[in-house]
Amino acid sequence: MGINQFDLIIFDCDGVLVDSEPIIYRIFADTLTEFGFIMTYEEVVQQFVGQSLTICLKIIQESYGKPIPANFVERCREKQVIALQQELQPVYGISEVLKQLTLPKCVASNSTHRHIQLVLKLTGLLDIFDGKLYSSHDVPRPKPFPDVYLYAAEQMNTKPENCVVIEDSPTGIEAAYAAGMTVFGYSQHSDGAALAAAGAKIVFNDMRQLFQLLS
Repeated sequence: MGINQFDLIIFDCDGVLVDSEPIIYRIFADTLTEFGFIMTYEEVVQQFVGQSLTICLKIIQESYGKPIPANFVERCREKQVIALQQELQPVYGISEVLKQLTLPKCVASNSTHRHIQLVLKLTGLLDIFDGKLYSSHDVPRPKPFPDVYLYAAEQMNTKPENCVVIEDSPTGIEAAYAAGMTVFGYSQHSDGAALAAAGAKIVFNDMRQLFQLLS
């Protein structure tokens, strides 16, 4: 499987480029608890990895049978931004890999444009993508639907079957697989078997391997 087979490499953002997920889920659990929706970090990870915020909030409101207060999202974002500014690191090995890759590349994420730009800027990766950042907020439906991946391919003038996607959640892998793309599952913080079951062609757990896997 050679690199010549692909015309475009699409990266998910959180958990693939930046190690933001442990920080984001910790703050999400803390803020939920602060607002009276008691959830542990482990429960949040188990239920919400890879899901869009809208879906997470909908699930929580349904399971508690009460609405989430209007100021919850803003409060959660404020706390997340502070924690990300203090703690965020790029995924180990990703900076080197991005420098080695000559293929056209872009980002496709369930997060907002504001979040994608913030985390890539904090980790020094923003310039590498030269504004080629696509969010599920640009399309009708978030992952696990294929919309954001199809949109990214269209914006980059590439056929879906010529794209390779790097994902770290079953939700994201389902989305890329449904888009007709080849998916590599990064399993550093995920269950490799679940990634393979969702449609990942290759599962790997060290980002430094990616260049070899693509060549």
